[in-house]
Amino acid sequence: MNTKVIVAVVVLACVVMAPVVIAAEGVVGEWEFKSQMPARAMTATMTITKNAEGKLAGTWSTQRGESQLSDITFENGKLKFVQTNSFGGQEMKTTYEGTVEGAKITGKGKAQFGESTFEGTLQGEAKKGADAIVGEWQMNVNIPARENVEKLTITKNADGTLAGKWVGQRSESKISNMKFEGGKLTFLRTSDFGGRIMESEFEGTVEGDAIKGVFKSDRGNRDANATRVGAAKPEPAKAEPNKPAQAKPGAPKPK
Repeated sequence: MNTKVIVAVVVLACVVMAPVVIAAEGVVGEWEFKSQMPARAMTATMTITKNAEGKLAGTWSTQRGESQLSDITFENGKLKFVQTNSFGGQEMKTTYEGTVEGAKITGKGKAQFGESTFEGTLQGEAKKGADAIVGEWQMNVNIPARENVEKLTITKNADGTLAGKWVGQRSESKISNMKFEGGKLTFLRTSDFGGRIMESEFEGTVEGDAIKGVFKSDRGNRDANATRVGAAKPEPAKAEPNKPAQAKPGAPKPK
């Protein structure tokens, strides 16, 4: 294959892939939804993000909680996705399909119990970079014979670096070397069990409000999944030591 043919193939590939990338960017962000069902109306917040490979991911938040979206596609101005609710251990899936025009979307939802109409408005960009990972996470770590449910709080420092605080069932652990790049979260966890120090490295993939990853240590690998449960709460302000009251100007000094 000569040089001209190679160049032509590369240019053609860029032309074909460019609309897909632009299209995905057009739907990324936070959407406020209003859905009208036969018996009631419902509001929800949908957040759509895009990972380094260009794949779309999303979360669906209502008063009842949050859920992950699946099968998200956006082509030719049409957005499609599946939202799953869980009621008493049973799952109910709703397939949404709508037309996006600028910052508006309108369409229909189809579920087992009927159809609904919806409209949505793009409120703003989805969080990016370090801001996308900040918050309180419920971390489920699988270990032999049981599962530990612990809390990881991620905050961002003034210089843009990330910091973490781990509160476990037995004690707190030190989190260091935390990084979030290309949708991957990594950090080092150091635990002290009665003077015995144990270190484990975590690496996981972040998709919206969910993390799937693994802890690696000398004792083997342990799968871990996390769900964001809220925003990171600020640390309580430290109380200042009592200071003597300052005398008012012109007042006589105490003897």
